[in-house]
Amino acid sequence: MKRAAGAALIAIATALAAPATAQDALQWLEAPTDARALDWARRETRAAQATIAAMPDHATIEAELKTVLAAGDPPPDFLLMGSVTLRFQRSVAHPHGVLAVGRRAGDGAPGGWRDILDLDALRKTEGKPYELRFGRLGCAAPAYSRCIIALSPQGGDETELREFDLITGRFVADGFRTAAGRTFAAWLDKDRLLIEHGLNGAPTLPTGWPATVALWMRGTPLSAAKIVYRAQPTDMLMSLGVTGEGAGRVGVITRAIDYSNFEHLIVRGDGSVETTPIPRKVKMLSDNIGGGRIFAQLGEAATVGGRSLPAETIIAYDIAASVPAQRVGIVLGPTDDEFLANGYLAPGRSGVKMVLTRRGVQRIVTATRGKDGWTRARGEAQPAGTAIGFGAIDPDSDAVVMHRAGYLLPNRLELVGDTGKAVPLYAEKPAFDASGFVTELKTATSRDGTPIDYYLVRPRTAKPGAIPLLMTGYGAFGVSVTPEYLGRTVGGKALVPWLTRGGALAVPMIRGGGERGEAWHQAAIRGKRQNSYDDFAAVTEAIIKDGLTSPKHIGVFGSSNGGLLAAVMGTQRPDLYGAIVSDVPLTDLVRMPFMGMGAAWVNEYGDTKNPALLAAISAYSPYQNVVAGKHYPPFLVTVATSDNRVGPGHARKLAARLKEVGAPVYYLEDQEGGHGVSDPLSRPELMADRMTFLFDTLK
Repeated sequence: MKRAAGAALIAIATALAAPATAQDALQWLEAPTDARALDWARRETRAAQATIAAMPDHATIEAELKTVLAAGDPPPDFLLMGSVTLRFQRSVAHPHGVLAVGRRAGDGAPGGWRDILDLDALRKTEGKPYELRFGRLGCAAPAYSRCIIALSPQGGDETELREFDLITGRFVADGFRTAAGRTFAAWLDKDRLLIEHGLNGAPTLPTGWPATVALWMRGTPLSAAKIVYRAQPTDMLMSLGVTGEGAGRVGVITRAIDYSNFEHLIVRGDGSVETTPIPRKVKMLSDNIGGGRIFAQLGEAATVGGRSLPAETIIAYDIAASVPAQRVGIVLGPTDDEFLANGYLAPGRSGVKMVLTRRGVQRIVTATRGKDGWTRARGEAQPAGTAIGFGAIDPDSDAVVMHRAGYLLPNRLELVGDTGKAVPLYAEKPAFDASGFVTELKTATSRDGTPIDYYLVRPRTAKPGAIPLLMTGYGAFGVSVTPEYLGRTVGGKALVPWLTRGGALAVPMIRGGGERGEAWHQAAIRGKRQNSYDDFAAVTEAIIKDGLTSPKHIGVFGSSNGGLLAAVMGTQRPDLYGAIVSDVPLTDLVRMPFMGMGAAWVNEYGDTKNPALLAAISAYSPYQNVVAGKHYPPFLVTVATSDNRVGPGHARKLAARLKEVGAPVYYLEDQEGGHGVSDPLSRPELMADRMTFLFDTLK
């Protein structure tokens, strides 16, 4: 459901065979490309677009957004591979991005940039609406001249893989290539890929993800790839990685049993698979493989290598260690109220960098492996409202691209090499004058007495009582909300017109996220999910009590699980909000397993076959809680037909149900965009519609 994690269904046949009931007469809207459902979606979209375009501020907001987008490009993505560096840059002129290659020496900045793949040109040449999945791009060590590029038709989660030559800047004519599907690959060496796919009748898991990992030799058909591992039938998914050098290079399979239990396996060069002593109850981490090691964070207390370790301990498994007793090391023990932020790790040759957070304040801790174990160095705490992270990690050194930003601090990227010297890579121009704003870190008290921290970005001098306020959050899968400068989770640069008109932003750190470790996540899973919504409501009530604004001026927006959050707040506490934007949401938690990848999330939300969990889910699931005779704030529901992660059915059904009871609702469905449809660069018109809706409703 960011990078990640970041970022995984009962089989489609089962979904189609599931009977409709009298309580679910709108089930026909679930099929993404059903002719009747598409006709409904297009008709509703045209009507909403026409109505929003006629709103007084629409033309002005659309023009302002175009001006802001043209004033500066967003931060590029980088990939470090020894002396080779890849850069992926999107812009107004190239909204789908341009891939470039450069070289670097020592700790210097990469240079000699050469454009090698223009996605906008590729879309025109091949007549397909491709999006590049940069986070899935990988190149064969040690030369890093041949790469696997993942191209997504229409921006969905399914991709086709193609081999690309960085030297010639062309796709390899007879290279590795697959059709579109749930395909994932990692280079074992220049002539062999580890690959998982569900193409041509290959087995898949109930979630729709591939059920096998195979070793694919150059020059052979995909059907001839040797299967080296089969997942268990009840598994959720598998992910692939590689680490090590030369003959010691190995593959790593991470078997996701569910979102709280993972098994790590080693694939040797001959295709043999070995288990590891890493406990299964560990947390999802963004980049946990590198430097010949697998890093893991314990989700509960465990005994590892004969040692009893508490939950939150970060351990490292040294794959190449000759003495088994020396393979597992303690990288970092848990500290008082300080936790790993969003699984942010940067493994290098000699150690690992980590981002830790304490009540919304972040710092970097660097751990280095020596003869006597791991030593740690703690960096300075960052100012409240700012965040740090890793944009790229070099597998051949300790170099890393550092990312710094805040709600009022434009993005900065720096290359930090082996010596610790920081070389500037990118500095974003301010998109608005931030001097008139302040970022505060505040705390509210939830219904059960739990303190809930939240960020508040507000004008310094505006008269309180009627300040327009947008609120957003997430609260699931252990994902932490972190400060960002006009990032996607706050609407990107579409937020600028809101701020320049004196609007404010609030971001609560509710339970279900990872802001206070795995216990914070576990406090709002399955039958305890109401805690997330109580937390969000408590922050809203605290802001109102403080006198900043009033309910009619408060809007909630969110994407994916955040879209669920927004929809719950609008249906459960309509008295607190004046507008709701629910983007690519989950809304029917009862039928979630039958849409998109929903079966993969049963462990998080709960199994409706359990009567107690069905009752708990039905009590908050937005679709089930839209009732006639109740006053609802205006809703804007947005999605893409190509969203094969949650599926468009959730958004369609919520909008249709709201219409049935006479509630004010606007529905926008784009054909392209997948789960990331709300992107200002690719779809500025959609984002202008969103902001117009909010201005018109909350002013």
